[in-house]
Amino acid sequence: MAIRDFLLPLVSYPKPTTKAAIESVFRLSESLLSSGNRSGNHSTITQRVSAVVYEVEIEMGLYFEGAHMGEFLEREARKSAVNAQQLVHSFEEVAARHNVMHRCRLERRAPYDMTRNLVESARLHHVTVQPLRKDTEDQLDLAEQIIFESGRPVLIFPEEPVRPLATAILTVAVAWDGSRQAARAVADALPFLRRAKTVRAFTATDDKPLSSAQAQQFVEYLAGFGIEAIHEDVKKTDQHSIGSFLEAYVVSRGIDLLVMGAYGHSRLREFILGGATRSILANPPCWVLLSH
Repeated sequence: MAIRDFLLPLVSYPKPTTKAAIESVFRLSESLLSSGNRSGNHSTITQRVSAVVYEVEIEMGLYFEGAHMGEFLEREARKSAVNAQQLVHSFEEVAARHNVMHRCRLERRAPYDMTRNLVESARLHHVTVQPLRKDTEDQLDLAEQIIFESGRPVLIFPEEPVRPLATAILTVAVAWDGSRQAARAVADALPFLRRAKTVRAFTATDDKPLSSAQAQQFVEYLAGFGIEAIHEDVKKTDQHSIGSFLEAYVVSRGIDLLVMGAYGHSRLREFILGGATRSILANPPCWVLLSH
């Protein structure tokens, strides 16, 4: 029996992760137990959701620069502690409704130490599942560190989705440009690709066009894993940002999961995100698996 372990970070401050987001992760995890493996590999897989609840230590310099400490800072610290306990309760309550192995631990950490601890934890799990709120800088920074520092894939999703979030991964899109990052993402996404009913690979012809021979080679590569896929070239057009292009593709094809490589350039250990990566992190249109 193999255990596929999702790491779910739950952060107490400044705004705690929603109970609905926890529910989404359990529904997805449970669906992986019931879905068949289209490659014909029937080895037993057990899903587990491992939550780490972070009670964030409040530091004046981070959130309240120039403000007086006093009762206000104490009140925010109490709020962080209460939120953390509520997150533990919410996780256990949701877990009790699903047939998925689970565990939960509580950590009290300063923000910088929380990031380091989470990256180290991510290295010991198959996938980190990170809910993201639209244009929330602290969540974006946290996800960025996990993607580029953990060496493991990250599955992001909108914490407050505009459209209903898929409870099972039936249709997968792969953003394929033949790069190292895209290859890594495809390898990490194989458990999802093998179970999907439809797999679509697409290439934005405006950016990095592939020859028909290259596209066919990729389709044949997936076929070697028992994955039947189609490839299509899609014109992005200058009128669309990369973010709106990806969102339009996801919506028009009814995509449940988008698989893509994460791009960034290290400059004194501070990553400068590529346009597509930053757009997706700022506003994920569905479940998105990112690998670097």
